[in-house]
Amino acid sequence: MGKLDLRLLAVLLLGAVISPSAMAAGPAQSVPIKMGYFNLALVKASYPEAAGSETLRIQAENMLRRDVEEGNKALVKLQEEKKPKEEIEKKASQLQIEINSKQRALIELVQTQTQTANQQIASAVAQVAKEKGLDVVVDGAGVFSGGDKIVSSGEDITDAVVKRLSPAALRTTAPEKPAAAPAK
Repeated sequence: MGKLDLRLLAVLLLGAVISPSAMAAGPAQSVPIKMGYFNLALVKASYPEAAGSETLRIQAENMLRRDVEEGNKALVKLQEEKKPKEEIEKKASQLQIEINSKQRALIELVQTQTQTANQQIASAVAQVAKEKGLDVVVDGAGVFSGGDKIVSSGEDITDAVVKRLSPAALRTTAPEKPAAAPAK
């Protein structure tokens, strides 16, 4: 038997094994799903920790920009003072290392704060979904097609999520782990 014959035999055997079980399952049944949606941008704007991470990001960018400008001024001053090329290059290298180090630290800080806020939002969404018996919750702004069906048949939980994230609610409820992504 050649390679083509073996492949054909393998396909036929797989088809014989798969077909009976697939046909035994019958037609797919429709299962009703209770959907909810929320406005993530509004939740983040209403949640100080999330808004704070954006403020922190902007402050970090401004601080780095200011450090770069000061470094450039220092290099220009050395050039104006007719310092040796080696000294100017050494200073430029030193400034680059300092700025890169600050940049990495600030990126890590901003990412940590953003991740913490996102986890708290995900936890609040999961808690509200559980309380309301929702099977699926989406960010309404993130739906590019079919959003009208979600809005007309789903439940807007934006206000409930914002309330869940209020300082008083956060103190009285233990944070849950965010809902796991559905298995594929």
